[in-house]
Order: sequence, then C-alpha cells, then structure tokens
Amino acid sequence: MALEGELSEFPLTDIIQLVDLSKKTGGVHIRGQRGVQALEGWIYFRDGKIIGAAMPGQTPLETVYTFFTVTAGPFRFHDDISLETPTISVSNEIIIMEGVMRQDAWAHIQEHVPTLTIVPRLVPNPTTGTSEINLEAEEWRVLTMVNGKNTVAQIAQRGGLGEFRTCEIIVQLLQSGLIEKREAHSNDAVAPEFERITADFCGDQAPGLLQEAWQRAAIADPGFATTEQLLSAVDYLEAGASRVIGPTRARQVAMLLRTRVGELTG
Repeated sequence: MALEGELSEFPLTDIIQLVDLSKKTGGVHIRGQRGVQALEGWIYFRDGKIIGAAMPGQTPLETVYTFFTVTAGPFRFHDDISLETPTISVSNEIIIMEGVMRQDAWAHIQEHVPTLTIVPRLVPNPTTGTSEINLEAEEWRVLTMVNGKNTVAQIAQRGGLGEFRTCEIIVQLLQSGLIEKREAHSNDAVAPEFERITADFCGDQAPGLLQEAWQRAAIADPGFATTEQLLSAVDYLEAGASRVIGPTRARQVAMLLRTRVGELTG
C-alpha cells in the first residue's frame, strides 16, 4: 500500500481512517514536529485496527494520542511491519475522538507552555489564600517538583504522568497563581535531554556512560558547557555506547544528541 506524505497536508485522522477502510496490516512510521520538539515512532495496525504504537518514553496508547498533537513531518505506511502481541485494545473511533480533543487541548496548552524547556517556579506570595487551595493528588505531585530548576519535561518524566497531563496541570497552576514561569537558560535543558535520550537507548547503563562522557569532555556542569564541549561529550558518549548497544544504535543516539545540542544552544 503506497501511503506516505506530510502530516501538515494529510493529518493523522485521515491516515487512520484510510488504513481502516483498506483493512491493511502494517505500521505507519512518523517523524513529526511539534513546535521545536521532534517526535518519532510507529503506529501498528492489524486488519485496519490500531493494535499498538511505540515512541521512546511513552506508553503505546499515549504515543498515538501524542501523534495527534504533531503538526508537521513525514509519514510512511509499511506493509512489511507487524506487531505480534497487541498493546492497544481501544477502537479506532474512540482513539480518533480522544485524539482530536487532545489536539485542541494542546493548542490551548501551548499558549501558556510553548516549550517543555520552560522552568516553572513557586510564587513566593500567591494571591490565593491558603484556605482556598484545593488540589488533587496529581496536582500536588506536580507542584512538589516545581523548584525553579526542573523543566516541564523533567517534571513530566519524573512524575510519571506523561507530557500531556503534566502540561495540563502546569497550566492550571499558572492560572491559579501558585506558580510562575521563567525561560530556561539556553543550556539549562541540556543535561535532562542528554539523560532522556541516552536512557531511551541505553537503559540502566545511561548514567555511567554520561558521567564518563562529561568527565572526558572536561564538563563539570553541562548547564555552563560550551557548544564545542557538548559536541565533544557526544563523541565520547557514542564511543562508550558502542560497547553497550553496538555502533549502529550508538550512532543514532549521537545524531539525536547533536541535533538537540544545536536546538538548545544555537
């Protein structure tokens, strides 16, 4: 099945409906762009029904919903790809309904949280009286991680609520006057991005590999490293990762990291 194109011209809803009507089995590979954030992964189909999805750091169902928030990027259907064990049982119709709602909600979120590198901090003297504060458990969980250092991306990763739900709560806390935001220093997000990307590929080995790369590149604090130092650290990390996951996947890690260095420090 020759199905490929650009998401800005052929949205995900149309892709799902076309594959459903065709009753095809295979996978759609997506390299999407959401603002400055690059998102890449797969959605798997069997007889036209979504049965799974994959993206680093996301659950299968959350991956599908995340792709609804992507506004551009190439996609391609591969009929030689299959998923043996389904990981999604929700119907296509329900996925589309929820996905479209996520799409609209994300547009609202981006008005307040345009990038996940934003660093929220507590408001010293909020106008809301303490007797009026009534937060749900998930909101308290996010609030406890707001310290003026953690980016929204870090809070989402450490809180376990996912990017969408975390951003929803961040917007609620901003509007309630309990927190405020400051733009991250250009290098503030470097360390968490290195940690996230390396962990996606190297798992438990990531911390040790990163520590070795920082040391060999003479970086004491990644937040104050020069672009040249960071790129040097990527080279050392690629060499170390090759021993753990092989040269091909290590090269993929390095390519992603070099891209992020350019985005964050350029």
